[in-house]
Amino acid sequence: LRGAGQRWTADQLRQRIVDASQFNPATIMPAYYQTEGLNRVAASYKDKTILSAQQIEDVVAWLQTLKEATP
Repeated sequence: LRGAGQRWTADQLRQRIVDASQFNPATIMPAYYQTEGLNRVAASYKDKTILSAQQIEDVVAWLQTLKEATP
């Protein structure tokens, strides 16, 4: 995650968290704010998002603080 805030804008980070498959269809990263078109969803998460909208914004804000590029 080092340098994530330097590589991507807040909007780009948000899109990657909401549904990373937009950028990489083979990703294993879950869609944290999507309820449609998912495979193998646990019954307790059916029709629910993994993170709330506020939690997504909190993660984006934190990722934006990661400005240091990898050595």
